[in-house]
Amino acid sequence: MPQLTFEEVSKSFGNTRVIEGFSAEVPDKEFLVLLGPSGCGKSTMLRMIAGLTDITEGRIVFDGVDVNGLEPKERNVAFVFQSYALYPHMSVRGNIAFPLLMERFSWWKHIPLVNAIAKRRLLRGPAIAGRIEYVAEMMELSDYLDRRPKTLSGGQRQRVAVARALVRDPALYLLDEPLSNLDAKLRTQMRSEIIALYRRVEKSFVYVTHDQVEAMTMGTRIIVLNEGLVQQYGTPQEIYRNPANAFVARFIGSPAMNLFPGVVEAGQFRVAEAEGAVLDVSGEVAEARDVLLGVRAEKVSIETEPAPTGESRGPVARVLARVAVVEHLGADSVVGFKLGPVVDSTEVAAASRDLFFARVPGDATVVAGDQCWVRLDLADARWFEAGSGRSLRSQAVGSARVR
Repeated sequence: MPQLTFEEVSKSFGNTRVIEGFSAEVPDKEFLVLLGPSGCGKSTMLRMIAGLTDITEGRIVFDGVDVNGLEPKERNVAFVFQSYALYPHMSVRGNIAFPLLMERFSWWKHIPLVNAIAKRRLLRGPAIAGRIEYVAEMMELSDYLDRRPKTLSGGQRQRVAVARALVRDPALYLLDEPLSNLDAKLRTQMRSEIIALYRRVEKSFVYVTHDQVEAMTMGTRIIVLNEGLVQQYGTPQEIYRNPANAFVARFIGSPAMNLFPGVVEAGQFRVAEAEGAVLDVSGEVAEARDVLLGVRAEKVSIETEPAPTGESRGPVARVLARVAVVEHLGADSVVGFKLGPVVDSTEVAAASRDLFFARVPGDATVVAGDQCWVRLDLADARWFEAGSGRSLRSQAVGSARVR
């Protein structure tokens, strides 16, 4: 059960750099999630851990042992692929048992007639049979052991793929987007089953996904990648509350964190396209620079009436806006809006990009085209540099006022 250490790990394919130098130390028995958009290098990193892809530079270390030179079978890891990769001519029992059979096969057992006899004997042996029964019961597959994969549902096939990884009792489990082929209901069910499995086996897991909901609900630690660069490494709570840059802020959270552009001058932050919204930020952000103010959607409320003149409510900003879209989700509603007054109802109705979002109670009565005022609770807001997107500070912004 290894502690996983990355030491300046990089990967290139020819002149194309897909992973830049990355260092991190992941304690034993963690559920590590590699998170990022398609093409960011997360599956490549997983394959480097497994030994399926060579490392260009750096080292990967299991419990102090450099594994760069070890073959995949020597690393004691189990890999669950994005596709189920089940053998259609084998039963569920045969698919689950396959890794154990291969460990016990000598070259002469691959002779066609000998092969069939040897497999039957091994499957009946108490060591393998007992292990199959144990794993099948754990994954709720006991009733399907004699069926073929084509007779199973998508969720059942995925459980067979996971069971095949479990049967070897490896030190490290590697899962490459195992739920991407399932529908929404099955994804939720399988998430719960994988989390329960992680808690039962008490081993280290490394899980690849582009779905930030999966990452936040399953992971104990997350590595966020983009274009081969590690953007941030930490716990889900750390990454959500203190994103290291604007990319992480936008990628983590549903809806994503709102990033309001503006400029800081004379100790005040003026929100772009929102006349009258002024934040007192003396000492918070350096003078005369373009910045982004990050506010989570749950910290934004929608009001339909203007505030009394001269109102001041501490760390709160109130900005004129127009509603572009409303998504009713039952208990909650997500309101997409643009800053500034309504000038053209056609423009508002057609708006689908560059929106800001508020998560409000499900009984919200606003509709697309309405003028409104958005109230920004700045108690946990964050500042980012407009050009580079890097975080300027980890604390909340200061007071706010409308004038």
